[in-house]
Amino acid sequence: MLPATSPLSLAYLVLGIASLYHSAEAYHPHDHDPYYYDAYYGGSSSLRGSSAATGGDAYTPCHGMCNGNGHCTAPYSVCECFDGWTGADCSLRSCPLGPAWADVAHADDAAHGLAECSNRGQCDRVTGECVCEFGLFEGSACERRSCPNNCNMKGRCVSASRLAAMQDPGEQRKDLGCTSAHICQDVDCNDRDYDMCWETFAYSLPWDADMMYGCVCGEGYEGYDCSIRTCPTGDDPLTTSQQNEVQLLECQATDGTFTLSFMGHTTKPISAHATAIQFTDALNQLQTLTKSATSSSSILVSWLGGETTVCTETGNDIEIEFLQNFGDLPLLVPDGSKLTHTTAGTSALITAQKVVTGNKESDVCSNRGTCSEVTGLCSCEEGWTTSDGNGNVGTRGDCGHLAEGTTSACPGVPECLGFGSCSGPPDYRCECQEGRYGPDCAQMSCPMGKSWFSPPSSSNAAHEMTECSNMGNCDSNTGTCFCADGFKGSACEFMTCPGRPDECSGNGQCMSMTSLAEEAEQNGNPIAVEYGIDPNSALTWDADQMLGCLCNEGYEGYDCSMRSCPKGDDSSTIHQENEVQHLSCTDDDDDGTFRVSFRGEKTVLLHATDTIAELKTALNALTTVEGVKAEYTDVDIYVGATGLDADALQLCRASGQSVNIEFLSPTGDCPLVQVDNGDIMGISGSIDVTEHIKGTKEYIECSGRGLCDHILGECQCFVGYSSSDNQGGPGSRDDCGYKNPYGNLT
Repeated sequence: MLPATSPLSLAYLVLGIASLYHSAEAYHPHDHDPYYYDAYYGGSSSLRGSSAATGGDAYTPCHGMCNGNGHCTAPYSVCECFDGWTGADCSLRSCPLGPAWADVAHADDAAHGLAECSNRGQCDRVTGECVCEFGLFEGSACERRSCPNNCNMKGRCVSASRLAAMQDPGEQRKDLGCTSAHICQDVDCNDRDYDMCWETFAYSLPWDADMMYGCVCGEGYEGYDCSIRTCPTGDDPLTTSQQNEVQLLECQATDGTFTLSFMGHTTKPISAHATAIQFTDALNQLQTLTKSATSSSSILVSWLGGETTVCTETGNDIEIEFLQNFGDLPLLVPDGSKLTHTTAGTSALITAQKVVTGNKESDVCSNRGTCSEVTGLCSCEEGWTTSDGNGNVGTRGDCGHLAEGTTSACPGVPECLGFGSCSGPPDYRCECQEGRYGPDCAQMSCPMGKSWFSPPSSSNAAHEMTECSNMGNCDSNTGTCFCADGFKGSACEFMTCPGRPDECSGNGQCMSMTSLAEEAEQNGNPIAVEYGIDPNSALTWDADQMLGCLCNEGYEGYDCSMRSCPKGDDSSTIHQENEVQHLSCTDDDDDGTFRVSFRGEKTVLLHATDTIAELKTALNALTTVEGVKAEYTDVDIYVGATGLDADALQLCRASGQSVNIEFLSPTGDCPLVQVDNGDIMGISGSIDVTEHIKGTKEYIECSGRGLCDHILGECQCFVGYSSSDNQGGPGSRDDCGYKNPYGNLT
């Protein structure tokens, strides 16, 4: 054993004493509350004693030496955390930022600023990962809307911007065509570019372009989550004097290949020397052309000039009649960039345009039956069965063939079930009342709302009106929308506020973006901001649909589930000032009244003859003010002074009065006390407020000398700090703003 007085034994003694402080320092602010770790830190207790690894305050200038996750700055021992870390001792992880799904606008029509976890998830302070609302949002910052029900494995989950890029260019070109005026880049058409014929409306500028995701359903499925089976469509054979769609191609080339695209599918390269049979076969391979077992071809191809090849030196005109796809169809979009022409000065070119717009119906079950959304099969009206698309018996499954007798009445008993009128002969179709549809008007349509997910109808403009806002399925028996999880409203037109089981956790108000904008403030002062000024603006389409939480006093977080902790000044950062403001008032007759306000809250009525005592009482009564001092700027004026004029103590005097208002709490650079003209009555002179001393003290959570327990809303102070009066002395604010004069001993 070492002698008791040996240097090494003394060193052990010092280390033993140090270990006591070390153990005290290892106490973490939330050690008393295991539930806090489960709820707030995602079930981990790894932060417990994290500061112990680097020693206690007895040996380090910053608490826990910033846990190795930041710089300890001189001279006040304040931690500056590295990227990815936060907290007064850098012991907590920060989480990724993303555009907020809902927030308070900071300027007119300017919102969706960056927020931790995009205001749709909780930050796990141990891992630095966002815990997004389950099943509703995803991504590292919860910046993507999850596709409902994973599209039931029957579709692709894509962003709004990607959906725009997936549009069929033929739909947008069907009225314009793809002609030489679009393709030729110069007068002689030596420079050709087919890209214009392939352009679609972009969707990149609106805030949700890469945040809102939805389902693009596979063949045979539809609905917001691809859960509904589609049924065959077809022409109603009783409606007469209608035409098939006819489109005209012209191909001028001597060699090379071209392709044609229809409804998102493209042919294999077609040779300029292809025969009529080869050309027809190539088109019939397109999956988007409806097939019928009783018809050998979905199209009828006619070469108007009697040529032998699809492309000729002088140009071949080709008419294509659609036999199985009905209605106003998209354009066949050509790409002739690989065509060539051997004649000098003559350009290889293929164009397309409509010559006859199809006007046959493309009704579900040919409007002579009802669709089963479960099986995707038509249940035909009595006497009707599947057709070949031309009124004859066939295999389309569309109820387009009248198999028995003739029709002499509209379906339903009474006709159209009393919800519509019968058109009579020869078509006997029900013209249903608004809100009703189907062959006999038995089905009810659902409310319409701006679609949450739909292709743009023009550049950067989407969200057209759709049934159930494309975020719910319609029960056609009742006309009721059944909304996806996270949406509500008769048309599923609102995205619900976060918080379970109650929106905003019962600790706040669920408000639209328009209403949230009305709560905008700058340094606590209300400011006039609007969101959705133009109700038709494509960039603020969400003004009345996207909802977010405005938390009640004492609560915070995206869902108002977290208790707030007291804020205060860091008393260790010295040589700082309280905010001091001058209030001056001039009044000749002592008969006026006025009110002052601070951060939007007004005082009781003050009289010109009141003193600083009434002013101080009025200000301290505001919830936005915790404590102020007031004194006359003239040091010779004070209560009890001798030889004062009769009006010397008044807030307003004929000769003018000036009062200093010093803010004890809140500290920091406070906004000016306001005096609105509408609150001034009978003051003959003026009332002005100016800043005398700019506040430079902090006003931060737990005074920067503790961590907030957001379960309890209590500050857990670092060793050596305790509750203050926000002016460096001990007090009852529970803010960690008082530095114990005896250092770490408590």
